[in-house]
Parts: sequence; C-alpha cells; structure tokens
Amino acid sequence: MNRHDVVVALLLGFLAGPAAAQEVSEGVKRTCRSIADQTARTIAYAVRANIDPATQVQRVPDSWLEGVQAHMLLAASRAPHLTEAELAALGYSYCVSRRPTDR
Repeated sequence: MNRHDVVVALLLGFLAGPAAAQEVSEGVKRTCRSIADQTARTIAYAVRANIDPATQVQRVPDSWLEGVQAHMLLAASRAPHLTEAELAALGYSYCVSRRPTDR
C-alpha cells in the first residue's frame, strides 16, 4: 500500500466515524452522492484542462453542501493525484459526516 492509499484510507475512516453512530436517511445519501459525484467530475475535468477547479465548480446555495465542495476543492489542491472516484468518495464521506442534525 503506498502513502497515497494510506492517507485516503485514514481520511475516509476518520470522516466516516461520527456518521456511523447515526442512521443516514436515503435522501441524505442521494444528495451527498449527487453533489460529490458532480463536484468530482467538474474538478477532474478542470484539472485535465489545466483550469483552476475553483472557477469551474458551481456553488450551491446551501452552506452544508458548499462546505462539501470547499472540502473537495481543498483536497484536490493539496493532492492533485487524486482520481475522480477518490474525490467523489472523499466528498461523499465528508458530506454524510457533516450533515445537519435535522436531516
């Protein structure tokens, strides 16, 4: 296992930990999957096109989901070798773990 794999595994495990204690609704899972996949696709496209990903991600008007996008953009800037699938998994995990208590 290389260093990159270890870092991703630790991040996913750390971020998923608190969410495991509470049941996650199907609506939250769908929302998180959608925003994580869309954002990862946009970031991956921008990286391939040598465009700043932050200028390409269309911000959502929800602070929870905007935080997910910001987290994914930060991860992509610090680890440009992350694949689209890895970014989506990271975003999904973060989204679920940071969901508002009323959702």
